[in-house]
Amino acid sequence: MRFQSKADGWYKAVIWVTILIIVTTCIFLPKEEYLIGFGVGIPMIFLLLWIYFGTYFELRDTYLLCRMGPFVQKIDYAKIKSAKSGEGILMSMALSKENVEITESGKGSVWGTTYISPVRRDEFLAELRKRCPQLK
Repeated sequence: MRFQSKADGWYKAVIWVTILIIVTTCIFLPKEEYLIGFGVGIPMIFLLLWIYFGTYFELRDTYLLCRMGPFVQKIDYAKIKSAKSGEGILMSMALSKENVEITESGKGSVWGTTYISPVRRDEFLAELRKRCPQLK
């Protein structure tokens, strides 16, 4: 079951304003700097769009797949210690301040905590609890 990521307005604004700045900069570059400008600008635009449109969370048979553009994290259900709703701007794979905090056992508090932001947060947590009976 796949859940798209919720994206807050401020996050959307940062992405689109950054893309606008990159495009504007590339348009007004001197001709001798086009290669460098477009060589850096175009991949940056693709990366931002990939993150914006390619962030989702998928409940698979034995693990939770978290994808944020090119970044992927797999969390085994057996290793999930807790999952709870939260709010804050701590981000790992969350594009919203309304997020789900997932804590893995066997890892420290920094490396073992992942924040994600599914659109239907309550439905996501209910489905995750079905797959992880050990959850607190």
